[in-house]
Amino acid sequence: MIENQGVEFKREYNDKVNKTMLGFLNTDGGTLYLGFEDDGSVYGLDGDIDEWYKKTVNSFRDSVAPDPTAYFRAEPKQKDGKWYLEITVERGTAIPYCFAKYGLVPEGVWIRIGSNTAMATREHIRQMIKDNGMGQFISELCIKQNLTFGYADKVFSEKDVTFGEQQKRTLGLIRPDGRFSNLALILSDQCPYTTKAAIFEGTNKEKFKDRKEFSGSLFKQIDEVLAYLHVFNRLSGTFEGAYRIDRPDYPDVTLREAYVNALIHRDYYLEGSVLVSMFDDRLEFMSLGGIMPGVTYDLMLMGVSVVRNEKLAQIFYRLKIIEAFGTGIPRIFAAYEKSAVKPEIPVVDGGFLIRLPNQNYGFQKARATTSEREQRLLEVFSNAEFTKKDAAEMLGISVSGAYKLLVRMSEKGLLNAQKDGKQWVYSTVK
Repeated sequence: MIENQGVEFKREYNDKVNKTMLGFLNTDGGTLYLGFEDDGSVYGLDGDIDEWYKKTVNSFRDSVAPDPTAYFRAEPKQKDGKWYLEITVERGTAIPYCFAKYGLVPEGVWIRIGSNTAMATREHIRQMIKDNGMGQFISELCIKQNLTFGYADKVFSEKDVTFGEQQKRTLGLIRPDGRFSNLALILSDQCPYTTKAAIFEGTNKEKFKDRKEFSGSLFKQIDEVLAYLHVFNRLSGTFEGAYRIDRPDYPDVTLREAYVNALIHRDYYLEGSVLVSMFDDRLEFMSLGGIMPGVTYDLMLMGVSVVRNEKLAQIFYRLKIIEAFGTGIPRIFAAYEKSAVKPEIPVVDGGFLIRLPNQNYGFQKARATTSEREQRLLEVFSNAEFTKKDAAEMLGISVSGAYKLLVRMSEKGLLNAQKDGKQWVYSTVK
């Protein structure tokens, strides 16, 4: 018998014993012979073998997380009148296991490489977590275990939904092994993923008007990002008969649906922030991770949804942050049903982009370039129909001059023009 990946000899008990056992637990299992020379001969353990048994078993069990008890056993044996321990370790089901005092860092995670026990690299630890999570980021073991849920507690309380330990297990924040999942991470106060919002002047990214980065629990980011966008979501007014109708640049429902969609469908394996960019003519929401396989543009409009982070979506649904799976995109388009401009979902490699048009942009742009005469007309006839003769009298110009002015204003989208018998009648628009 010689040492290999599944066999290790130790002459006496020391800290390398626990590291070797942890290496077996995190790799493919193995057997450690305590009281053996490196050549495989029995050296023997001095003193009471029962005390060696208790010390070895208790030390490993008490120092490793999660509890490894079900995956190892130690058996006292004797050969040539010498006592030794045969310690058999199986591969665990909650890999990676670690020394609790260190956590999921290289100093705390050990593996077997050939006949050696080695400290796992950070990349190896991440890969073990990913493999054990079956490719579902939010189901995987969270490297950080010291999490708090101050903001989440507030949200659940406001919705009158219990958020105790049992609920955290049911919702998927606590894994079967008793440790926090990555779903817990992104809902915790320690969430490392952020949202970067920027308000640009004009229709490109050359000049900032304002920008801000939002961090913390996804619940906190939802509240703060939507409040931030609301400040810049201007109202433009028009009159229908005697009543003024105010219309926001972006329907409120579209802001919530587009942003929450970005959080639910983003790929959390990829580092980077959700980007929210507001221009004069549009508002864009960009998240990492493309459309899920099998989902087409037409299917999205029909409400067909393949959710990348289903457990997160279930929590948002339970808290009424979303209405139902697959309704977000149809609701966004429905909000623009009566608008001349429509949302867009352009194809972006490695990302998902929702582009909301500013439904008041044409009017705002025309307003910004109105002449003094045009402005006077818009103010005087803001809630009444008028003719070219009315405009001429008010401005003190010829009827033909007024007619040319009204044509230009109609072409700019400032006026509605409608034939009434033999003459044209005009009214202001948004």
